[in-house]
Amino acid sequence: MAEAGTDSVKYMEAMDRAVEYVQRLGFEGIRARHEDFDEPAHLKMQGEDKSFVPDITAVKNGGKYYFEIADRSIVETDVIGKWKLMATLASMKGGDLRVFVPYGCMKFTTEILEKKNIKAEIIKLSR
Repeated sequence: MAEAGTDSVKYMEAMDRAVEYVQRLGFEGIRARHEDFDEPAHLKMQGEDKSFVPDITAVKNGGKYYFEIADRSIVETDVIGKWKLMATLASMKGGDLRVFVPYGCMKFTTEILEKKNIKAEIIKLSR
């Protein structure tokens, strides 16, 4: 999967704000694609060779939560597969998927979630 944006300054700034948000809400066992945390476990779709790494995972009240940072530079089909998988796993584990939306990505994010019927909470990131 093309994840070109994960090393960019814009992505890292969004990741810093997202991790701070997750901590502020009292989540535990935080794993993130961030230098201060262990990386989340790789997820693999059944019957496919692709694996995905969530941006952030955490636990609260016994439920597993997946957090993603929306990025228009990633191929849409990869985003759809990744978000569907995480939404399904979160639902099975008593949690949910939450998508952080940086400035300029709201339309991209809402269209994918609505068109593909992916259950996720949207969290708007300020500039």
